[in-house]
Amino acid sequence: MLLKALNAGHAGQALMAKLMESVGQTLTEMGEHNYPAEPTVTSERRFTWQERAEEWVWIEPGSFLMGSPESEPGREIDEIQHDVTISRGFYLGKYVISQGQWTEVMGTAPWSSKAKLASVPTHPAVCISWNEVQDFVSRLNAVSEQWHYGLPSEAEWEFSCRAGTPWSWSFGEDRHLLWQYAWNLDSGGYSEDQSTQEVGTKLPNPWGLHDMHGNVWEWCKDVYSAGYYLEAPALDPPGPEAPLDLCRVVRGGYFRYFTRHSRSAARNARWADDRHRALGARLRRTAITDGIDESCDP
Repeated sequence: MLLKALNAGHAGQALMAKLMESVGQTLTEMGEHNYPAEPTVTSERRFTWQERAEEWVWIEPGSFLMGSPESEPGREIDEIQHDVTISRGFYLGKYVISQGQWTEVMGTAPWSSKAKLASVPTHPAVCISWNEVQDFVSRLNAVSEQWHYGLPSEAEWEFSCRAGTPWSWSFGEDRHLLWQYAWNLDSGGYSEDQSTQEVGTKLPNPWGLHDMHGNVWEWCKDVYSAGYYLEAPALDPPGPEAPLDLCRVVRGGYFRYFTRHSRSAARNARWADDRHRALGARLRRTAITDGIDESCDP
């Protein structure tokens, strides 16, 4: 929780960067490990960013137990378990927003000025703030007559990440299998210069969503509050009512974080104007009917 609090401030982020650099050097010096030298690629054919931007997964309404049990390794005190019902279905991007998609819509490439970040259209768009993502979806909504775009709520994100599973990760409890599903510090420990990786090159979760664990943190709609789970409504929790300039929730872990940060229940926070090399986003969309945003069954 201390590290999470530090993460939310700019000085704390600088401290965390130095810490992670030190950890990376330590891992490099540790020698051989049990992970393979090459990641698992889920398809022989390379896809374009345009193809992947058009791939969506329908998320059925349902109920689940949000948060983590006290016995879960790596658990933090803001993950109090509670019942949640998602009453309306929605579509969630099969992949995070790619660099190609971001540049097409926004005309910018904020990652291009960062060292060790490749400019590749099929890599995640990063260094994008929560505020800038709002501009991104506003532009999409301005030209779309069929769909309304936005970010998932924190509850919708975890519901989708878990994909009906109760475990630490959507694939189970064995962290040694994480490299098959996620780009994280362990899976990239053999790489001298860890960075983002092409979307969709790891195995998907049971509902077909890629990179829900690792690769980049994903912005959620909600303001972050450590104690919100104690007061959150069971039906479609909207997140705390708080000033818009407060920290926003990010989920999923990223390529330089440890296994526990990529757990389905793991929470983190960043300022809404933060533009970090590991901050990306995944879009949610619903159908528009007579000018009203409505969920729809495919």
